Amino acid sequence: MNEIEAQGWPVLLALLWTMSPLVWHLPPWLMAVCALALLLRGASPRLPPRWLLLPALPLAATGLWLSLGTLVGREGGVALLTALIAFKAFETRSLRDWRVLLALGFFLAAMPLLFDQSPLMAVWLALSLLSLTWAAARLAGEPPRGSWRQAGLALALSLPLMLALFVAMPRLSQPLWSMTSESRLSASGLGDEMEPGNISRLILNRAPAFSVVFDGQPPRQDQLYWRVMLLDSFDGRRWQGFDGQRGERAGEGKGRVLRYQLTLNPERGRVPVLERALRAGDGSHLEDGGLLRQDRRGEELARYALESRLAATFPAELTPERKAFYLRLPPGNSRSRQLALRLAAGGAQDFPSAALDFLRRGGFLYTLAPPRLDGQAIDGFLFGSRQGFCEHYASAFAFLARAAGIPARVAVGYLGGEYNPAGRFWLVRSSDAHAWTELWLDGEWRRVDPTAAVAPGRVERGAEQALPALRAESGVAATLPPQWLRRARQQWQAASFVWQQWVVGYDAERQRGLFRRLGLGERVDGGSVLRAFAVGLALAMAPLAWWWRRRAAGEPLPAGWALLRRRLARRGIEVSAAQGPLELLRASRSLPRSDYRRLRALVEEYVALRYRRSGEDEAGATRWQRRARRWK
Repeated sequence: MNEIEAQGWPVLLALLWTMSPLVWHLPPWLMAVCALALLLRGASPRLPPRWLLLPALPLAATGLWLSLGTLVGREGGVALLTALIAFKAFETRSLRDWRVLLALGFFLAAMPLLFDQSPLMAVWLALSLLSLTWAAARLAGEPPRGSWRQAGLALALSLPLMLALFVAMPRLSQPLWSMTSESRLSASGLGDEMEPGNISRLILNRAPAFSVVFDGQPPRQDQLYWRVMLLDSFDGRRWQGFDGQRGERAGEGKGRVLRYQLTLNPERGRVPVLERALRAGDGSHLEDGGLLRQDRRGEELARYALESRLAATFPAELTPERKAFYLRLPPGNSRSRQLALRLAAGGAQDFPSAALDFLRRGGFLYTLAPPRLDGQAIDGFLFGSRQGFCEHYASAFAFLARAAGIPARVAVGYLGGEYNPAGRFWLVRSSDAHAWTELWLDGEWRRVDPTAAVAPGRVERGAEQALPALRAESGVAATLPPQWLRRARQQWQAASFVWQQWVVGYDAERQRGLFRRLGLGERVDGGSVLRAFAVGLALAMAPLAWWWRRRAAGEPLPAGWALLRRRLARRGIEVSAAQGPLELLRASRSLPRSDYRRLRALVEEYVALRYRRSGEDEAGATRWQRRARRWK
């Protein structure tokens, strides 16, 4: 293996490391072929003939088309680039070819960020840049021992300039996360309908659904009812909703007005909103019923600035047709109908408290694993099993209300959330999915949560506190994590939240706010960008100036020897540059014994490094220079 081939091995290793995260996003056969191609190129100095390489790329492109259905877009473009880089390795005959391949590797390093912008992927990117820079140092002739240090130093010196460019470059109106996958799925799994078992299947899913930051004092956890869907139609087992107009005119209502920022990946265009939304943020619009829907195309991660009124009741005018619709029930469940009439005997206003009291005193159990309900599901639940999750109670309560002549519907969304004191934000998970009931009484919709009558801990303390007991019933480990693990998890969540908000989500709005706080201007225009560049370049030049000054000081041994002579001159011992180590020791005999003994050890080591050892010991010379600085 010649010298160029030996220097090319680091390039191949760096490329393998750089493309590794793409294994989770591109066809497995493609990644296996690319890795095999790079390994074969490193193992054999002989290049295959060109006639053998010519059909390889069309075959790979055909395979990608069959696997992905496209050669453009995110998946298709990144896959094609990866294949081109792998096959390019078989054309590396000269040092220039290896440098071209390495330059392509720097482009490849940014590709995993198109799929994942998490902090872990940022760490992977930093390590990829380090490995590619190390490969560049090896191509430049750096010895193996010092190439990693040179690569790390180069990245460290360029970091301030990268930060300056990141802050100052004009941003797009949408964050980096606006590029989405064609196959992206909803995070929480909330569907378009609800039947017994739908929400209970989500309770063990701890995946984050969205995060919230409140302006000012946040509400209590039992007030955090996040409305996502309204389910209006009941067929005897499942509740279904419809999008668009509901034919109701909502009033202003009473209650505290809240402003908050919500970051999430909207599910089928649905945006969770706290109680009744008063104002939609950019990229969203209000629908009847106080629901929020996104305007953006796709289902990309987005940030919304919202305003809601925190209240359990909202005025609304319903037409006679809509009132009749909200009273519609399928045939059956006669025992539940008779119960509803008894509960409403004191009047419609007394029905909610009477129905909740029936659930509270009726021996009902809040459980993840209720028995299956067949046939007359409402009768089977209320008079048979009396075991269920939130969807059972919300469905039965809405049925009883309609049977009593009170318009009712089911609301589905989330309840509560986990407050992160490290990041000062709320994190709502899929396990916080919840269902409750809304009744129309005296011209207003009133929220009633029947689950609170059976399991008040679910409402007051959140899903995580109720989760251990529920997991025990389902046969899953039931212990909460220890306190240190909870703190570590909160710290990681806070770091991820800051990363998403200020790095991935550093869009035009964030940039304007940062420029305003830094005093660079009220707008992001040519003048403010130039001022930001000037400040950033000044800060970036500081470490470069330090490095240049240190580099100008010379090699470790000559620089340390000159420092010793200057230290001796301050103590009245003059040693010229023409005098050697022995003359310096003779001139220094007047020093105190301890100082002279340390100086003699330094001089003996200097002689050994400079004259007696074959080859260069750069690390030893650097260590000797540090000890020479400490001698006074």
